[in-house]
Amino acid sequence: MVTTDREFVKLAGPRSRSQVSIFTGSNTLPIEITVTGKLPPGAGSFLVENALQAQKKHPEFVDEYNEPSAIIGKTSFEKDDPTAIYTFGVDTRDLTFHRHAGHRAITGITGGRGCLLKFSLCTVEEVMQTPEKFLENLYIVAIPGDRVFVLRFSGTIYHQFCPADHSENGFFAVSVHTNEASGLSGGLLTTVLSNKGNIPLLTEPVSDQAMQLLENPAALEAAVHISLDIE
Repeated sequence: MVTTDREFVKLAGPRSRSQVSIFTGSNTLPIEITVTGKLPPGAGSFLVENALQAQKKHPEFVDEYNEPSAIIGKTSFEKDDPTAIYTFGVDTRDLTFHRHAGHRAITGITGGRGCLLKFSLCTVEEVMQTPEKFLENLYIVAIPGDRVFVLRFSGTIYHQFCPADHSENGFFAVSVHTNEASGLSGGLLTTVLSNKGNIPLLTEPVSDQAMQLLENPAALEAAVHISLDIE
């Protein structure tokens, strides 16, 4: 189902719904997703599986919160470059619903059956006080298999990436953290400034109460569903 009648959902793209921008607040960045290309059938499945296996051999490889990842470009704060570059994958498992400080720019390739990108606009305070609010602004974006896509958003938004079909890998991606130290403080900031950061370290899972609510199939049916593709 493509949602076009929500005030905060803007769809665009030549002849097809290839782009979406989801409003997240007057003082926050929108969630922007664009499908930029289509691969030959089976190419995405092959590439994603190959990349996931290669990533396991990287010396910085970690696999926590169902998110296998590796940092491939470390920060250089002393040279005024706060960016960090990671590879990560969504295999046949759903990532843990989570958030983190900082801004993300992601380029991914989907596997043979595609992926689901889920976002909840609920704040940390809201989810702690009233977990039901986590479901009130839930968006699910579906991208078909064998597609190239770009996602840009603030990591402070709760999000979960999943395979569309758990028999097939979801996607493999390169993620640029445009300022690895943004929003951090205390010991976590010290660790990142020492170039010892990784994705699990920066991950803040949603509460158990909110996750339990998501186990109800009706919760997902009530979400705003958006399907993207390109001709």
